[in-house]
Amino acid sequence: RKEEEEELKAEKRGYREAVAEGNREAEARWANVIGDIHKRRGEYVEALRWLRIDYKVSVKYLPQRHLLPSCQSLGEVHLRLGNSSEALTYQVTTILPFHITRI
Repeated sequence: RKEEEEELKAEKRGYREAVAEGNREAEARWANVIGDIHKRRGEYVEALRWLRIDYKVSVKYLPQRHLLPSCQSLGEVHLRLGNSSEALTYQVTTILPFHITRI
């Protein structure tokens, strides 16, 4: 458990550094990693908080392909919380743009 806490501290430090540097891609990636740690622990509300940061940064500043991990993680956490309609929204968001670009 102590190793997990140290890992989480390091990840949050990486996130803060990315924010300070204005590195949006790293900011989104670190937020996703932190959200994933909370998801693995079963801390779904905290996971959603970090995954939403990832999603917002990705939508606002990054190319569309960066949304894939964000939407997948958000969909999974919503599903675990029993929010099937929210989960479906993020899963469709994950899949739909990639199919539309191929048409």
